[in-house]
Amino acid sequence: MSARENTTAAHPSMDTVLAFLRKLNASVDTIAWDRDLIEARILDSLAFVEFLLLIEELTGEPVDLATTDVNNFRTLERINALLTEGAGHAHA
Repeated sequence: MSARENTTAAHPSMDTVLAFLRKLNASVDTIAWDRDLIEARILDSLAFVEFLLLIEELTGEPVDLATTDVNNFRTLERINALLTEGAGHAHA
């Protein structure tokens, strides 16, 4: 995992998230935890649905798009918080 500035522990599933993102982008070696994944095109619209399914699988609960903001998926920090809180309960 890449270095992080905050002291929040990484959710155990973050290794799976990172492996998924690296599989999408073989040219990406490291990803800063505060880098905007969508803006950097690490996570694009075509892969986003597959990514949501992965998050649901990792949390064991559906991602409630009515209460979950797309911004929750923009950085590894936000994804970590989403996994820690639970996909159905996180919101902006």
